[in-house]
Amino acid sequence: MTLVVGINGSPRCHGNSSTLLEQALLAAQGSGAEVLRFDLAFMNIAPCKACEDCFSAGECVISDDMDGLYEALERADAVILASPIYFSGMSSYAKIAVDRCQALWARRKVLKRPRKPGAGAIILTAAQPNAKFDNAVSELRAFLIGIGIAPGETLKVAGADSSSYAANHPGVLAQARELGSRLLSSLSGP
Repeated sequence: MTLVVGINGSPRCHGNSSTLLEQALLAAQGSGAEVLRFDLAFMNIAPCKACEDCFSAGECVISDDMDGLYEALERADAVILASPIYFSGMSSYAKIAVDRCQALWARRKVLKRPRKPGAGAIILTAAQPNAKFDNAVSELRAFLIGIGIAPGETLKVAGADSSSYAANHPGVLAQARELGSRLLSSLSGP
């Protein structure tokens, strides 16, 4: 069965990023995928120490809730990461998890351990109507590539000025569902 891993970088349980990720995952699940969701704000994840011990064995020396996320990301056929935009970047919760994936990067790039092909997608939300998404998109695409996942579609929602914005905009919810469906169909080819 196809595994889709959803990573929520928002601290709001029912905020825009969370809601849109949920819609994308429901669409993937409705198309027959198994889904696993990680809500980073409610996990115990320490920041990367930059010790580079992962360069020797591809394992992080820190043992915390990242252990489960590492395992899921290694098994994943597809990954969707959702985050609110803070000062033109991803949330601190997302950034800590991305940085801790240095261990997975080391497996791919230093130790040359291959992984099965996978596809990725990004969901970003911002309160400002003229929000800048470029920094977050660049970093999250690099993250996906670094862990061995091909980055694909990015859904950018600007002007989400309340935590219930997405829930009250059926068109935005539909875009998230379509992202989840397209991501799954991209795994089987055109």
